[in-house]
Amino acid sequence: MTDRLLVCGLGSGMDHSLAGLRSPRWELVVVTDRPTDRARAAADVLLDCDPDDAAAVLARLSAAGLDRIDGVFSLGADNPPVISTLARHFGCPGLPLETALDCTLKDRRLRILRAAGLDLPRFAVAEGAGEAVRAAADIGLPVVVKPCDRTGSLGVLKAESAGQVRALAEEALRLSPGGRIVVEEFLEGTEHTLAAFMTDGDLHRFGFADREYGNKERFAPHFFEGGDTLPSRLTDEQIDEVTDVVRRGARALRLDPAVINTDILRTRDGRVILLEITCRITGARIATEVMRLATGVDPLPNLVRLALGRPLEPAELVPRHSRAVVQRFVPADGGVVEWVGDPRDIARRSGVHDVFWGLELKPGTVVPPYRGGADVLGGVIAHAARPAEAEAIAERTLRALPVRFEAGSR
Repeated sequence: MTDRLLVCGLGSGMDHSLAGLRSPRWELVVVTDRPTDRARAAADVLLDCDPDDAAAVLARLSAAGLDRIDGVFSLGADNPPVISTLARHFGCPGLPLETALDCTLKDRRLRILRAAGLDLPRFAVAEGAGEAVRAAADIGLPVVVKPCDRTGSLGVLKAESAGQVRALAEEALRLSPGGRIVVEEFLEGTEHTLAAFMTDGDLHRFGFADREYGNKERFAPHFFEGGDTLPSRLTDEQIDEVTDVVRRGARALRLDPAVINTDILRTRDGRVILLEITCRITGARIATEVMRLATGVDPLPNLVRLALGRPLEPAELVPRHSRAVVQRFVPADGGVVEWVGDPRDIARRSGVHDVFWGLELKPGTVVPPYRGGADVLGGVIAHAARPAEAEAIAERTLRALPVRFEAGSR
């Protein structure tokens, strides 16, 4: 019998990865609230539905007559509790719902990691602006406030003063469905992404990237994430130290077996801080394209094996080559589009893997002001022999993006 795979949720740009999942060995069912031509072409069945609503997904599957699913996962979507709920409903392999909630809800994750003895920023959980102000006074300014139950950098804000804490805490609380926020010590250093599979207590790392935060506070109090770079500037010894911290975090959260995405801060004095760890594949095309271009490692076959409860093939996670690859973004920051062209016209340049829009653009589109990591106007993935060369290609390409805004609208 052909296996039926359910891909529930596509993170930003992750419809590019669907073609790599096409196989006569299984039927591919895709649930997304952002159906694209690329998704329609790759899916055997495509259902337009909110992938963050498990009840709605189950109803949509039932209406389509799909009462059997053999494996379920997302592609970079921040919905691990939904994936766990669907896996349990259909009797598929998957993590328990409580485990998915532990690594999705920031307050629960922080408490578990702290109890396991991991190095963390000082933090407190608040359910009101007054609590947040008192917590910030105890922790010391500046602090970062963030909703406990939001993802994608939504509502993640830096407060420099007590007055800012109150106003930004109120904003973060409005964005939190559960009415809880984390007030966290602001630490500086370099940030990194580690992608891995965890099985039988072993962490199988298949990608490691430096995150680009050179203009991190350009849109303060919001943070701007500029992209990713491979290979890392860290030494092999430093990367192994980070890997050990991620392994300890995964064990504390019982992420086994699981695909793991992380956000790590390495402070100026060498502390390794696990800012985020969750049970989904790294999104924004990082694990499936940026890391793959750099190392030759395609994680999708093992992602399918994990979803179907079959053994991993660790040999497939060993790098085959080393190439410099960068992904860089242009932030969406207001304006009215006067004219927009096809980015594929500049994608033919040497060293350019892809150029893409982060928003659907047409003449008259009103671009909102920047409010977080998801507000991307466009981006590029570029490669070369060395990181500096790849970055130069990316910068030239982004300057040539075919878009013009109405005068005075920015």
